[in-house]
Amino acid sequence: MKKLTLTFCALSVLASALYAGTENYSGKEKEVLQPAPPVCDWYRAHEWDLDLWGSFMFSANPGRFDVPRVDPFSPDIDPTVFDTTVGAFVEPRSLNPNERINLGQLTKDQLIARDNTFGGGLDLKYFWSRYFGAGVEGIFIPAKTNFAGAELATLTVRYPINRFAPYAWGGIGAIEGGGTQFRFFNEDHTFTSGNATGEQEFFTSEVVQNKHTRGIGQLGIGFEVRITCHVGLMADFSWNFVFGKEESADRFETVISPAASAGGLSPITNTAINLHPGTGSDNQDFGMARFGVTLSY
Repeated sequence: MKKLTLTFCALSVLASALYAGTENYSGKEKEVLQPAPPVCDWYRAHEWDLDLWGSFMFSANPGRFDVPRVDPFSPDIDPTVFDTTVGAFVEPRSLNPNERINLGQLTKDQLIARDNTFGGGLDLKYFWSRYFGAGVEGIFIPAKTNFAGAELATLTVRYPINRFAPYAWGGIGAIEGGGTQFRFFNEDHTFTSGNATGEQEFFTSEVVQNKHTRGIGQLGIGFEVRITCHVGLMADFSWNFVFGKEESADRFETVISPAASAGGLSPITNTAINLHPGTGSDNQDFGMARFGVTLSY
């Protein structure tokens, strides 16, 4: 009986020693293991998002018109007068001005003056809930020889799924700049002692810029993926509608070159048709694919 009692006491002391060996002390304080921090909420209510993006833009009106490279003046005879001092027919400056005629529109697109371009922009949004947000957007559009820019107010709806969030949005605002490419006929004279002694005819392709503000509407869909709680990647596509009142239609005028005899013939009048482009919002719609980064706070 004494042996059994001693054995039981020895086992109790050993168990107590083993249990005490599993506790860690630092001085008089016991070490406590802290739990891992919780995973962040990827998409939050009352969240500010700043998107910085580059874009590929393509015109809804691609292609070009075939504008012939021809001298528009008919019958295209330089006016002359007889100069008694030299005893010959000459071409005085007054009857032979330098000529510049707009032959017609080259690009069907009347915003970027080409089929596509690369641009960029940014937008700032505030989400008052996890699903809905409002914001502002700025678009930078490099056109053929100048720039266009748009500013919009937007409304966004998203559906967060863990790190991912598909979204759709609409916007409305204003757009400025851009233009349309036209073909011009040019004739420059060289004058000596007030008379034309030579001329050069050539054709140029030039952009006539838009100098009025139009409206713009936007509809788009896309998705975002969060890399961290505050940084994400976004990609989307939008269609942009340019609208506004037609301020003035294209106008054609007959340009009359001064009448005079040519080599002793009856008086001749050269004429040409010159295009004065109108201002409006036709043929300016475009698609836009955007890729960028989202900074969330």
